Amino acid sequence: MQGRYITHQALRALGAKERITSVTSFRPRSPHVPDDTVLTTVRPVSDLSELYYDFGEYRLEILEERIRVRLKQLRDRRRAGKKIDTAAIKKFLAEQEAFLKHTNQEIVEEDKVMVGHIEVVDYPDEKVGHANDNKPTAKRALKRARVE
Repeated sequence: MQGRYITHQALRALGAKERITSVTSFRPRSPHVPDDTVLTTVRPVSDLSELYYDFGEYRLEILEERIRVRLKQLRDRRRAGKKIDTAAIKKFLAEQEAFLKHTNQEIVEEDKVMVGHIEVVDYPDEKVGHANDNKPTAKRALKRARVE
């Protein structure tokens, strides 16, 4: 579960002006589960070379495993004397194109990253409380890295 999809709220820190939180990121164990990891919150405060090496390796390992599985399925169908499933292979290829496109978009050239700056953007959040609760929808501020 990606942290940005979880509605959560933390209590105010007592006796302090700031509250520091720690978030553990999780990623799907299976390479076949959709993973739309983004680097917007970590890009401006990271060593981009390290970040991009790790992210690139992670994403390419997912792609590698997906291709290995699809190749085995393709070979198994051929050995079984079945016709190729053109629609399935085209769907698979389109999904991998989208996966690569997303990966490419997350790797932003170093000169286009504003280091240390995280732009605050307000997004509406889910309503918290009972289904018949008539309170207005809560809002939360998510930080997004500005890319020029």
